[in-house]
Amino acid sequence: MLTPKVSVVIPTYNHARYLPYALDSVINQGYPNLEVLVIDDGSNDGTAELVKPYGSKINYIYKENGGTPSALNLGLSLATGKYVCWLSADDALIGEKVSKQVSLMESDPSLGFSYTSFVVIDASGTKQYDVNSAYFTHKQEMVTKLMEGCFINGSSVMMRRSALEEIGNFDESLPQAHDYDLWFRFLRHYSCGFLEEPLLAYRWHGENMSKNPIEECSLIVQERAKRLFPEWLN
Repeated sequence: MLTPKVSVVIPTYNHARYLPYALDSVINQGYPNLEVLVIDDGSNDGTAELVKPYGSKINYIYKENGGTPSALNLGLSLATGKYVCWLSADDALIGEKVSKQVSLMESDPSLGFSYTSFVVIDASGTKQYDVNSAYFTHKQEMVTKLMEGCFINGSSVMMRRSALEEIGNFDESLPQAHDYDLWFRFLRHYSCGFLEEPLLAYRWHGENMSKNPIEECSLIVQERAKRLFPEWLN
């Protein structure tokens, strides 16, 4: 099996209590060609000390606090893999996520990105329930359904780095919905793949950013989408 390099970007801000779980879930994937980039967005909870035992298994980069999109963009600028994933520091990969997604992406060069279903876990890591993510094979339906709300879990995504370089990185002016914005831009130029199997553990611990959504960010993204897809959205 071909094993193209996969870069996993993990932005973190004061998530030291969850970060080892995320890191171990990536390292234990068993995929032989992984690059792990931990972007510490100004944490003051001992994160730097926590990651030292991982040594050369990870690349640790500290930056001043600037928000998740800025941390992600720094990680993406340093990533050297053919494929790039990002993983929230409080989430975890499960199953053979990396190898299964690489197989999917390698099978179809038209795919700019792909995503998977996921399971929800609580603060202690106990599974709560499965989420079978929505997916639509026709791009027009995919775009129109996304206008009703974002059903793609960003930590489940794998992106083709060459495609990402073409469409541009995350919009740092959007404190939320920066991933939602990216999916529309991808879909303007590329197809999207999907694996129904849950290959991500999404941790709901009560402090998640999505608990307090900024509606204005989603509205900005949807207005942009209308300009991107005038033939389908009006």
